[in-house]
Amino acid sequence: MITASEIRQKAERRYTDFLKYKINCYLNGKTDDEAFFPLYIKADKGKANDDLQKYEQEITPLYEQSKNKTGTSYTLEFEEIKTRNYGYQQKLKNILFENEEDYLSFIKKKAETKNLTTALEILKTQIFLSDTELTDWALAHTQDLTADRSEETDFWKNICLCANWLHENQKSDLYIREIPLSVHTKFIETNKALIHSFFSTDSSADFEAKHGLKQKPYLVRFRSLGETPLTIGNLSVSELSLPLQDFIHLDKSECLQHIQTILIVENELVYLTFPKMKNALCIWGHGFTVTMLKHCEWLHSYRILYFGDLDEHGFQILSDFRIHFPQTESFCMDMKTLQEFAQFCCKGKALSGNSIPQNLSNEERAVFNELRNNTERNRLEQERITVNYIQGKLHCCPINSPNSQITRGNLT
Repeated sequence: MITASEIRQKAERRYTDFLKYKINCYLNGKTDDEAFFPLYIKADKGKANDDLQKYEQEITPLYEQSKNKTGTSYTLEFEEIKTRNYGYQQKLKNILFENEEDYLSFIKKKAETKNLTTALEILKTQIFLSDTELTDWALAHTQDLTADRSEETDFWKNICLCANWLHENQKSDLYIREIPLSVHTKFIETNKALIHSFFSTDSSADFEAKHGLKQKPYLVRFRSLGETPLTIGNLSVSELSLPLQDFIHLDKSECLQHIQTILIVENELVYLTFPKMKNALCIWGHGFTVTMLKHCEWLHSYRILYFGDLDEHGFQILSDFRIHFPQTESFCMDMKTLQEFAQFCCKGKALSGNSIPQNLSNEERAVFNELRNNTERNRLEQERITVNYIQGKLHCCPINSPNSQITRGNLT
C-alpha cells in the first residue's frame, strides 16, 4: 500500500501543472482542460482479500496524516466491501485532495503560490504585454513568479517600471544609471535577465545594446615597448588606456610617430612584462575582444604580431583578426614553442562544433591539429612561456624586417 511519503512525492510532481492551471485561471479565467480539483492520487490501495492485520498496520499511519484525522491534507475515501474471510470491511477507495488549501498545505507550497498570485496581480495591470503575451510569459517563468521577493520592496512594480520604460524608449542612448526612474541602478543591473525576458527568450547578454542603452566604453590599453615614450601634447607616458572610439583615431596623435610594429598580447601579465622592442607598441588584446580593433583602419599600415595562447581558441582569435588585418603574423605560436614548453600543457576547451579556423598558415594549422589531437593536453597558456625565450624569439624576428611569413597567398 502507498505511504504518506509516496503521496507527497506524487503530489509534488503535479505542482508544475498546478501552477500552469493557476496562471490560466488568474489571467484568463479558464483552465486548459477541466478543474484541477479534486486531485486524485493514483496508488496501490490494497486488495479486498489482503490479510486484515497487515492491512490495518498499513492504513493506520496513512489515516493519521490524512484530512480525515487532521482536518487539512489528503482525503481518504472508503467503501464497504464484503470479503470472503472477514465479512464486510471498510477498504480504501480513493486518495484525493479536495481543494487548493488541502493540496498546498500538504506539499508546503502556500507561500510560493501566494508569491505567484501577488506577482500576477501586478503584472496583469502594469506590464506592457497583452493578456495572451503575459500568459505565455508567465507559463515559461513560474520559477521567477514563485520566488520569494519579500526583501525587495515593490519588486514586481519596479520590474514593470523598468520593462515599460525600455519598451517606450528603445533608443535612449543613456547609461543605465541615467534612466529617469525611481529604481536604483543596482536593481536594473541585478535583474537584467528578468527584465529582458519580457522582450525576448534569447540571452540577456549585451543587454545595453539590445535595448538601445549606452554601453560602457571598450578601453584599449597599450604601452610603448621602445625607448621613446608615448606623447600626448606636452605629456610623455609609458602606457595609456583609451576608449575604442578615441583609439581608432590614434594615428592623428603623436603616439605613433616612431612606431613600426604593433604587438597584440592576450594575457595581461605577459603584456606588462613583454621585453623591450625598438619602435614597437604593445596592445593588451584579452581574448576575443581583440577583434574590436577591426575599426582601427590605421593598423593596415603597420606590421602586426599576435601573441595568444596556444590552444584552439587562440588560433581562432588569430584567424578572426586576419579577416580584417591579413598581414598579421603569429608570435610564439609555432611548433618549436609548443615542444619547448610541452610539460606545461593542460586540458583546454575545444572550439564549438569542432570547427577549424580558416586563416592559418601551414605551420599554424599543424600546431592547431597537434593540439586538437591531444585532448588531454591541448592548451599552452602564454604566461608559461618564459621572458628569456620571448627575448630569443625577438632576436630571431627583428622588428625592422619585412613581413615575409604571412601573406594572403599562403593563408588557406
